[in-house]
Amino acid sequence: MNQVRLFFILCAVMWLSPNGVEARTWTSSDGKTLEGEITSLEGDQITLKTEKGEFKFPLARLSEADQAFAKEWFAKKTAPEGGGKDDDKSVGDFANLQLGVWPNSVAAEFEVDQIQIVKEDKETDTYIYRSPHFEFHSPLRLSTSVVRDFSRMFEATFEFVKAMPIGLAPKPRENGYYFTQLYKDKNAYYADGGMQGSAGMHVSSSRGGEIVKSEIHVPLTSLGVEYTGARVIVDHKKESDTLIHEIAHQMTGRWLFLMPVWFTEGLAETVSTQRYDGGRFTLTSMDRSIREDLSRRSGSDRDFTMLNLERLMTISSAEWAADLTNGSAARNNYPSANVLFYYFLRIAGDGKGTDLVDYMKAVAGGMAEDKARAEILLKGKSFAEFEEEVAKGWRSEGLQLKFQ
Repeated sequence: MNQVRLFFILCAVMWLSPNGVEARTWTSSDGKTLEGEITSLEGDQITLKTEKGEFKFPLARLSEADQAFAKEWFAKKTAPEGGGKDDDKSVGDFANLQLGVWPNSVAAEFEVDQIQIVKEDKETDTYIYRSPHFEFHSPLRLSTSVVRDFSRMFEATFEFVKAMPIGLAPKPRENGYYFTQLYKDKNAYYADGGMQGSAGMHVSSSRGGEIVKSEIHVPLTSLGVEYTGARVIVDHKKESDTLIHEIAHQMTGRWLFLMPVWFTEGLAETVSTQRYDGGRFTLTSMDRSIREDLSRRSGSDRDFTMLNLERLMTISSAEWAADLTNGSAARNNYPSANVLFYYFLRIAGDGKGTDLVDYMKAVAGGMAEDKARAEILLKGKSFAEFEEEVAKGWRSEGLQLKFQ
């Protein structure tokens, strides 16, 4: 028997009178009911608390009405409550948004005197530094000039995401700074849970609509920090587009838990595949940068066989993670998400990202993601029909698409 269906049957029997102000009757897509309390909504996964315990399962397994309720619950949980900026729990900022207005470039422009030394404790090997928007915890003492040099990549990524005219509104979740844990080398990074072979990673979690962790973990070597005798320098040639991808995830904030995988991964890929040099992203030919990335991956910037849209737009976080164990799937998933996200960002419709922004507003406002996708993005078309539109749009940019 389907596990989610069995879960509904068991809970309906076991928990007839639950406690808690959020307890309500939930209905599955096949008509089964239960009473429970929603405790979290992370992307496409909902967690309900019952007398038997907490259960996590796909939001799509609930009725459309209950999916909408869950999204509305999440929106209320993340709505502004007043007070200082640390209390701002809003998702996005669409006020005075200028659709389609892009800068030619974005840069991290700040001087070394803007690097703060928060703490330097040799006895405990605790060294904390701050750039304008980031806080770095290091196991080694660093000069402010070195921190300034490597933090430019972080600050430039922040400026890029902030400048995207779709209302993302990046904002640090606490104390005004994004948290980054630095490691002396890759061995120390791996020992603390770093993914083997990765240049760095974004570690995040949420509870009840609240982000409880959003951190970048990265070895200093991935930032180009090198030791030459008693001197520490930064080699910008060793800066990683993979790390920019992870920083972009941190900038995504609550959208990371609200939106589907193709959106969050596609956004991070679109950012990380743009031309970056010494603290500056060039945005004058974004589509060409994406095609150049495709060329590096597959050998061609003119043809690309991407994941079919039904699979790509409905894939769950768990399915995406499972695909990463398959080399060919992993190599195809990321560029597929990139191509699709950029299509909605700058190619579809009026080329201003209008449908993408309307979709974001709808989901943030409580509409079920699958409903928002069907009505706003696909406009009632089937996935196969919409593949033709995506292919036509990219064809005008010099890229021939096929779907598999």
